[in-house]
Amino acid sequence: MISNKLLADSLPLIGAGLGDKLGVKINVGGNQAFTDGRSYIQIPEFDITSKAQKDAVLGYMAHEAAHIKFNSFKGINTNNFNGKPVLHSLWNIIEDLRIENAMIDSMIGTRKWMDQIWINRKADGTRPPVTNEDNPITVLCDYMLFTCRVTYRDQQYLTEYLEAAEEAFIEVLGWKLQMKLDALIHPKLGEIKTSRQAFNLANTIFDLIENHEPDEDEPDSSDEADSSDDTSSDDSDTNSSTETDDDGSCSNQTSTSDDSDVTPDSESDTDSQPSSDTAESADPSKHKAAIEKLKSLTSDDDAFDDMSSFVDSLAIMPQTEQTSLNVPTATSVSRHLIDDDSANGLLSRVKASSNQLTNKMQAVVEEEMRTKRRTAKSGKRLNTRVLHRVKSGDQRLFTRKTEKAEIDTIVEISLDNSGSMDGYLINVAKEAQLSLALALDKLNNVSITASAFPLDHSSQGVYELKRESDSVKSLARNLSTLTASGYNTPSGTAMMHSLKTVLSSKRDRKVIMMITDGSPDGNEAVPLANLVRKAERSGIIVIGIAVGSIANYKECFYEFFNHAIFIQDIADLKKEMFSVTRKILTES
Repeated sequence: MISNKLLADSLPLIGAGLGDKLGVKINVGGNQAFTDGRSYIQIPEFDITSKAQKDAVLGYMAHEAAHIKFNSFKGINTNNFNGKPVLHSLWNIIEDLRIENAMIDSMIGTRKWMDQIWINRKADGTRPPVTNEDNPITVLCDYMLFTCRVTYRDQQYLTEYLEAAEEAFIEVLGWKLQMKLDALIHPKLGEIKTSRQAFNLANTIFDLIENHEPDEDEPDSSDEADSSDDTSSDDSDTNSSTETDDDGSCSNQTSTSDDSDVTPDSESDTDSQPSSDTAESADPSKHKAAIEKLKSLTSDDDAFDDMSSFVDSLAIMPQTEQTSLNVPTATSVSRHLIDDDSANGLLSRVKASSNQLTNKMQAVVEEEMRTKRRTAKSGKRLNTRVLHRVKSGDQRLFTRKTEKAEIDTIVEISLDNSGSMDGYLINVAKEAQLSLALALDKLNNVSITASAFPLDHSSQGVYELKRESDSVKSLARNLSTLTASGYNTPSGTAMMHSLKTVLSSKRDRKVIMMITDGSPDGNEAVPLANLVRKAERSGIIVIGIAVGSIANYKECFYEFFNHAIFIQDIADLKKEMFSVTRKILTES
């Protein structure tokens, strides 16, 4: 069985696998987190020390991927946010609610990951509740944030944050504004389906704040009727608000479309009214000063982005060129380069050797699968042929059947396509890869994948030559395009691709075989050795197949591969493979 250690230790592999599921490219490395908003997410390689921390990082990936998957900024002119940090902050909060709920509906498992962000922050104290000493924009945004998360994302464990935010809001900005805000947002927050709707609601809140004048006495609890009337009157002023047209421009108009915000109900919830003590201690001058401060904010640096604060709270693993590798995006070979005559010739050349390999492997499998009997100290059937053991005190008198070996394996075969393989070596390597694939493909419950690295004239790319569902004949056709013209030998990066491939398979036993002349790039050597060791500790079998003159320097090849065979031609492959077949297919 494969353990979770490799995944836990390798954030790049986590990101690559999750990115495949979510349909975005997640790259891990560097020291900054950002997204292009269309298809790409970059995050630092965090120093993960626990499952809770890993889940929180997965939650961050899922959150950022949701912005891409569910079209944040669609229908919005981002220039509308310039010089309006309050508007931008409000939109961030409402949009985060929208995209997280959409992501959970699409992939239910992401709920746990995204929740873990806040569970961790609450537990470690890196995200304290807001107080009345904080800036007005922080008070406003915390009230909005935790209203969204507790009431409309069902994160009930954050209730104390919402209670603290409500208390601070009333103290700093006043109950009258809170009452208007609640009446405005509660009919709408649960219905936001598009980024534009999120913007329209944020813009309506922004207008509410811009037009609010707390220059009258705040109502106390005995003024319920008057306060309700005041709310109805004030809320009616928000009917007309600035909205975004389909082309992203802004125009002042009365909201009528499905994507726009309707005027909220004027009736306030009496449960949200303050106690008489709170009302009597209201300070309209303080409220007015706080709101004026909100209105005066024009610097984009003042915008509230709590997810950015979460990223800052994580410890970041120091990065060096020697140990930081990305998981490459697999590329399909160009179909117009396929040479069917060359592919057929390759198939013909390896057919005989492949059949011999199949026979050898099948013999090993049959031997392992055959039910064997052994003597034991207990059992239901007495072995009469060993009763003489009683005299010597040997209690092994019973016959037991051994369990049959289970075959459920994926084998990924990676091929070095670098310039150093040019000529004879690339031909040997192609024959070896195809011969192995043909032989293994004939065994029951064994899947084959194949790749080659690097791309022609590229430093790190990987060709995907065969997926689990593809035929071996398609591998022969794809091999016909390889010319060993890659500029470099990114063996570590190629190993990342191979690990991602086998880890994504449902097969229980996972094997990686790399055919190479044994000379990785300098900055890829240490990562290659480290990845092989991590894979083996996680139960993945890794075997290096060395071709060419590296056979004269075996100790160098063993620096990277604990299990290795050395071949000069396809005949050597037949002999050497017999010694590792049991390890590949059945050995526990």
